[in-house]
Amino acid sequence: MTPTDLVYDGHTTRLKWRRGRRRPGDRPFTPARIVEGLALGAGVEIDVRIARGGVPTVRHDRYRWWDAPATPLASVIRQAVDVAPTAELQLDIKDPARTLTPWAAQAVATAVGPVADVVTVSGTDPVAVAAIGAVDPRLRTGHDPCTRRAVRRLHRSGDVAAFLADALGAQPTAVMIYLDHRLILALADRGHDIVADLHTAGKRVDAYTLTTADPDGVRTARRLLELRVDQITTDDADGLAAALR
Repeated sequence: MTPTDLVYDGHTTRLKWRRGRRRPGDRPFTPARIVEGLALGAGVEIDVRIARGGVPTVRHDRYRWWDAPATPLASVIRQAVDVAPTAELQLDIKDPARTLTPWAAQAVATAVGPVADVVTVSGTDPVAVAAIGAVDPRLRTGHDPCTRRAVRRLHRSGDVAAFLADALGAQPTAVMIYLDHRLILALADRGHDIVADLHTAGKRVDAYTLTTADPDGVRTARRLLELRVDQITTDDADGLAAALR
């Protein structure tokens, strides 16, 4: 167990640093923070986009001239190698398959090659994720089925089975399913435990995103622990850890 793990009723839930942030005031995607999280055993999420010239970079939004320059993904990984990470590094792929060329998919896989054993490639476009995962069999894959369209369809129909079938079918090799925590709790309020469904299917579940460890955030986290999620994505890992231990 690591300093970022929480145990409730015998089940371990890991806190994941969203955008490499340990505390709400941290600047997103700071390489030193990312490496620190991996050294501590935290799950760490970083967003990846392909910059001009086909270079994979750590960035959430598309390139805008007023943004600070993005950090090349390979540069972050070179620093991470020194701490021999054992925790999960999640690459959230922001580019869709229609713009992710085979060369770019190869470049992402090559950049994370030195730590591929601890990398999970995820995103809302399963084709883009699969393209990267196919380059290196050591890379795990994850899937986020909570697109706006899918969630609206679920709310209208109430057909959880169809939502699950679509989620599992979109990325059959996914080891982690990323779900909006509001969806998890809304279904739980209606008597449906989607976390248990996914566990039965052999998947782990990440609940995102708790931004702060205020009273509402702590209450939400406690409910997610009771539902036995495997990971909670948060901007305030220190605050939640202190409140929930």
